[in-house]
Amino acid sequence: MVAVLTHARETKHGSEARKLRIALHLSQKGVADMAAVPVEAIDLFEHNLPLPLDYKRRILRELWAEKTRSGADSVTS
Repeated sequence: MVAVLTHARETKHGSEARKLRIALHLSQKGVADMAAVPVEAIDLFEHNLPLPLDYKRRILRELWAEKTRSGADSVTS
């Protein structure tokens, strides 16, 4: 018998963040600049791939702040 190891994706926060970013009409580069992270970090996060927790927090913080500024309560619906 052969054991197969798979990469379990713990959460789908990245997928939800991507939907929010698109709904807010933001580019990956725009979010990366706001969060002070490399643009590659946005792509990794949106695909639910491993990324330092600090980067994830910065990205989510900036997306949430932008959502609040835009007053878009129904953005993710």
